[in-house]
Amino acid sequence: MSKSLLRTCLAGLVLCLPFTPSFASEVDEEALLRLLKLRLGSDQVAPPEETGVEGVYQTRFGNKFAYLIEGGRYVFIGDMVDLQEARNLTEQSRRKLVVEELASFDESQRVIYRATGEEKAVLSVFTDTSCGYCQRLHSEVKYLQEAGISVHYYPYPRGGSRGPGYSDLRKVWCAADQLEAMNVAKGTELGTLASQSADCEAAADVDSGYELGNRIGVNGTPALYAADGTLFNGYVPYQQLIPQLLSQ
Repeated sequence: MSKSLLRTCLAGLVLCLPFTPSFASEVDEEALLRLLKLRLGSDQVAPPEETGVEGVYQTRFGNKFAYLIEGGRYVFIGDMVDLQEARNLTEQSRRKLVVEELASFDESQRVIYRATGEEKAVLSVFTDTSCGYCQRLHSEVKYLQEAGISVHYYPYPRGGSRGPGYSDLRKVWCAADQLEAMNVAKGTELGTLASQSADCEAAADVDSGYELGNRIGVNGTPALYAADGTLFNGYVPYQQLIPQLLSQ
């Protein structure tokens, strides 16, 4: 075992795959991917990529990461941590994935509250209008804007199309004035949400946002992400959130 591997901690579940190609020589990558899909129970398995650790390759299935050693025979599922440098290498990969996935959702598909004056940071939020903590966070968006932080809302109806906020989210995304509709839906402004028109194309963005959230591991709302992909679990008061975002 190399010294670099000794300095590295692989934490997680170990699976033994009855297949022993050598990455150093020619690898039947197609056969390995078929085996990984079978053993990991997912069709969404990414091709193995080299890591900074000799003999260790990273793959991904869904929003989970796994590591191959011994030419693909053994798989570690979990986080790989460089103990010497105190860096979670898997978390770095996870954040990169989040950044790429968030960027794939066009700005025209989001509801955006722009920073007041110069934009200093961006906060991406997966939200559900029926979520109490989402409503609480929304009441504090003005403070984020005043601090130079833009808030980008992504729709995430808990429970999908059967979720309690699904219909209202579609109304918000289909509204002529999305900001006003979001304010009404979250109770910071009086009014009534207009009915969704039958030919509203933006309604499909609610389903796309839900699928996007699932791909990156969102399991509740609000789910907050900084520009570098860092996740803030659940609601964070603006007094704590602002300095954390501005220090990124």
